[in-house]
Amino acid sequence: MRRSTALRALALAAAVGLGATACTDSGGSKSTDAGADRTLVVESTPMPSFTENYNPFDGNSFLSAQNARSLIFEPLFQFNTLKADQPPIPWLAKSFAWSNDNRTLTLALQSGITFSDGKPFTSADVKFTFEMLKANPATNTGGAPLPSSITTPDATTVVLDFDGPQKANFIGIGNQLIVPEHIWSTISSPGNAVVKADQAIGTGPYLVDKFTAQNVTFKVNPAFREKPKVQHVSFPAYATNDAATLALNNGEIDLTGNNITNVQNTFVGKDPEHHHLFQATAPYFPAANTVSLMLNNKSTTSPALADPAVRKAISAGLNRRAYASQCETDYARPATSSGGLLLPADQAMVNPALANDLKPEADAAKVDSLLGAAGWTKDGSGKWTRDGKTIKFTVIDPNSFSDYWCTAQAMAKDLNALGFDVSTNGAFDFNSWNTAITTGNYEAAIHWGQGGTPFQRLQYVLDPGMGAEAGQVAAGDFSKYDSPKVRDAVKAFQNAGDAAAEKTALNTLQQIMSDDVPAVPVFYGAAWYEYNDTDFTGWPNEQDPYINPAPNSQAYEYIILHLSPRG
Repeated sequence: MRRSTALRALALAAAVGLGATACTDSGGSKSTDAGADRTLVVESTPMPSFTENYNPFDGNSFLSAQNARSLIFEPLFQFNTLKADQPPIPWLAKSFAWSNDNRTLTLALQSGITFSDGKPFTSADVKFTFEMLKANPATNTGGAPLPSSITTPDATTVVLDFDGPQKANFIGIGNQLIVPEHIWSTISSPGNAVVKADQAIGTGPYLVDKFTAQNVTFKVNPAFREKPKVQHVSFPAYATNDAATLALNNGEIDLTGNNITNVQNTFVGKDPEHHHLFQATAPYFPAANTVSLMLNNKSTTSPALADPAVRKAISAGLNRRAYASQCETDYARPATSSGGLLLPADQAMVNPALANDLKPEADAAKVDSLLGAAGWTKDGSGKWTRDGKTIKFTVIDPNSFSDYWCTAQAMAKDLNALGFDVSTNGAFDFNSWNTAITTGNYEAAIHWGQGGTPFQRLQYVLDPGMGAEAGQVAAGDFSKYDSPKVRDAVKAFQNAGDAAAEKTALNTLQQIMSDDVPAVPVFYGAAWYEYNDTDFTGWPNEQDPYINPAPNSQAYEYIILHLSPRG
């Protein structure tokens, strides 16, 4: 399941495939003739048809749904999340500096950049964008930290002052797309306004060329600072993953990010010379997030989950290798560190004490040792009991999430064989499942991680500051875990004055994750990515991992600007 963009596709999964032929900007079929003027075809999210709307702040607009926002509207920095230690890549901004105990951020902008209508890009546009986010919360879809004040000493300098330290959340600031003040100051309700092509003015490499409900094409922005080698980009509409996969196999698509069953045979094997994945061997895709078994530590219906020994025993009882192989079809690797970081991306940041401390298969002896020491004993039916109650809980996941549902059922079977009392419930759609988890109305669930940095990944799972009272919607800490140790470590990271202090705080957070196990790391979820290099070269892959190719707007712009037509 492609978590970053395919949630919208769930409702379309049963739709009839519309096997649209990818079109060039002139309306013909995709050309494979030699020459520079060929069209790059991108399929991002299956949709039966498109609505003309280029609003980057509306999650349902064409640009957002198809991960095409950065073709027009660009971020301040780019980030290669495959390498946690790689510095931010200068983009609209060329450098940054923190001061005032990480409460003040000074940005130095690139000079000489213009918008596609010829107007100059300046610090006033950055100031306007962040002030618009603050005045219109619906526009802040990326969760950027919002400054208390902004000053612009000159046209290429922006100073953002925050109420608290925000260095740890810099990726949210750097990822922010910047819009021109002279256009957006006239747009009311910017969070849901319908933006047509004449208002789709940005600093990005492309302009809207032609729109139809079945295909949207882009042409080069002549004002862009460095002319792209890809002259035209096309986004065809496909109703389902199956229809898109058929077109991909037929050579009609160059770039996509789909979960394709038996991808080696159904895609690579169709044309091994030109059909490629990120890497040639399993798991084939880069790791995108740490998928965990979330355990509600405050569950009133499953009080046993409040016991850290129980949570540790659950972790010891999982057969991670089997779930990654059988349920994720070897597209994911089993989690190896109890600290919760994403591997191999975060390898340099792993607490050495927690490297490779998770066994790939169930450890029955460790389960017995942990529960026995905590006062649990097995009753006549072989179930662990204490004070007359078993370790009873239900794992919820929509059965339409075929991989997670498979894992949930396998977990229940494995844990029950070790004396737990586990059931599963797949009678959820995404909305009801997501509501149950974010409001704390559940016992256990398999869920993907979030965050672009090691700190953010741990903060999402551990930080009570991201949580909420039962019944209220939380942004993170779905396990309802609350520890003064976490609060102190989060504060220490945010206030850290150097990399060594950050590493110390990060090690502490990993140790807390390992010791208390508020959520159980299971496997490293795949970033889906397939490409056809018949017409274009320069793709990111295992040999040249210059960006995480998982479907998102910034990565797609970065990839396309690295491509060159063959011949």
